[in-house]
Amino acid sequence: MAAAGLSKRGAANVDAILPSISAALLERTKPTAPRIDLSTAENWLMRNEIIETTKDAIVQELKPHHLSYPNEFAGDADLIRALAAFFNKYFHPHIPVEEAHIATAPGAATCLNTFLYNVCEPGEGILVPAPFWNGFDWLFTARSSAVPIIVHVERAADTLTPQLIPALEKAYRESSIPVRGLLLTNPHNPFGQCYPRTVIEDCIRFCNDKRIHYISDEVYALSTFENPELSDAPPFVSALEIDVTGMGCDLSRVHTFWSTSKDFGSSGFRVGCSITQANEAMHVALALASNTETSSLSAVASTALLTSTRLPELLQVNSERMWEAYTLMTNFLKKHQILYIPVNSAPFLFARLAPYAESWEQEKAMIDRLKQAGVVVSGGKAYHVNEDEKGWARMTFALERTRLEEAIKRMETVLGEKSVD
Repeated sequence: MAAAGLSKRGAANVDAILPSISAALLERTKPTAPRIDLSTAENWLMRNEIIETTKDAIVQELKPHHLSYPNEFAGDADLIRALAAFFNKYFHPHIPVEEAHIATAPGAATCLNTFLYNVCEPGEGILVPAPFWNGFDWLFTARSSAVPIIVHVERAADTLTPQLIPALEKAYRESSIPVRGLLLTNPHNPFGQCYPRTVIEDCIRFCNDKRIHYISDEVYALSTFENPELSDAPPFVSALEIDVTGMGCDLSRVHTFWSTSKDFGSSGFRVGCSITQANEAMHVALALASNTETSSLSAVASTALLTSTRLPELLQVNSERMWEAYTLMTNFLKKHQILYIPVNSAPFLFARLAPYAESWEQEKAMIDRLKQAGVVVSGGKAYHVNEDEKGWARMTFALERTRLEEAIKRMETVLGEKSVD
């Protein structure tokens, strides 16, 4: 890549991602029937309602001043005001969220990227419990040159339990690079469940003891639904809800991230935000990097959603539709005796589609067979599952019923076979 005139950093990024991009582009140009994408974590169940609300907002609320840059240092003033009210209503913060705590950016990933840039020197790391969203691999490195330090609990199923704490201690102790923080995705991706309050508190204490940052990725906070399979599951608890100072911990090292992408099924709007309640310097750093990057059209649309009198109703309808879609998918998995992890807080689930896989190649073979049948899912290897947990895949179920039924029909041609290894 040196001949292309790129910096060493740019060349390293391109070298790392070009093979996968090239493969993806090749796939898109193949003359085959369109595949149904179950690999992308998007919620399609409320799109008509979201469009209706945001269309009206654009018509009625778009003003001449929206053609200018945002009117506040941390983003559009109306959007930030709406976000503060939204968090105070739905996230039950111990300390009320103020407008001065919020900085906006085009998506939660951009918020996190900016945070990493301001916390990590190149080559420094953030602890991330596995399995975790495969996008963190490139997100950490592309701009900030930070490193995700993978934390494995002995049994992946214990990642959301107190067993996480000794695993964090071990990873911190054995890290060969400086550790600057701990990133927890809550609700969890790809497990689709929530961390218990006690585990969150223990993680904050751990960070306080090590004098590192606690980073809470809460993009699925309201993507919840009642699931009888998880009748005793802990509810969602935001980091904002924790009495951090009452625990004797440093609130300036606790940060929360959210976006409209998942809970509002609007990832194309590119609206996210960070909440830092006791660290003015960090707030300024986050705002400075991306305060003019969120589109005014997206700000108007998102403000309309956040302030809509219909929002409680929309969230309830979304929960009901997610449960219906989840039931449709899990009935199919049960029919074929395929193990899956029950979820109640995500538009996807983790299933062991290749239960007899003894190698990553065998896992990939299953993923490829599904792709040939016209369905795209994400293999477990990409989420850094434990070495002895091969054969898993993440599948999104929050699709329109007709498209989900077609996906299941196509998967039937593969998973309905006697051998699924």
